[in-house]
Amino acid sequence: QPRGQAPRPRPGGRRKPPSTAGTLLRLVMQHPTWAARMPVGLVPDDSPEGLALIAIIDLFSLGEPIPAGGLGALIERFRETPHADTLSRVAAELVEAEFDEAVVETLFEDALRKLQVDGIGKEITALLQRDREQGLDAAGRHRLGELLLEKRNLASSGKVPDL
Repeated sequence: QPRGQAPRPRPGGRRKPPSTAGTLLRLVMQHPTWAARMPVGLVPDDSPEGLALIAIIDLFSLGEPIPAGGLGALIERFRETPHADTLSRVAAELVEAEFDEAVVETLFEDALRKLQVDGIGKEITALLQRDREQGLDAAGRHRLGELLLEKRNLASSGKVPDL
C-alpha cells in the first residue's frame, strides 16, 4: 500500500458473535436430527435466526422426514418461506467457518442450557417485578424459590458461557 494511506478495512468489518438462537440454528442446520432434542418453547422468537429455528423444530415435530441431501435440501425445503434468506445467509457462514466436530455436542448442550437459564431468568424477573408492585402470594413465593434453585442447579451443572 502507498505510504501515508491508512490500511483498508476488511470488507464487512468484524462480525459480532451469533446469539444463542443463532448458534443453535447453525448446529441444527449441520445436525438436523438435533431439532428433536430442542424445547421449542425456550427458543426466543425475537430474531430471524430464532424464528427459522422454531420453523425447523416445528417441521420435525410434525413428523416430516429430514430432507435428504444435507444443508442444500434443508434450505430448499424452506425456499418459499420467510426463513429462506436467513437460512441461506447462515448456510453461507457455515461454509466459511465449520464448527469443530469434536466440540459441537458440548456447544449444543451449553447453548440449550443457556436458553433454559435465560427463560428462568425472565420468569424470576417477572415474579420479582410483581412482588414489588403488588406482592406475591404463597404460590408465587414458592415458584420463585423453585426457579432460584433451578437456576443455581443449572449454573452448577456446567458453566453457562455467553454464547
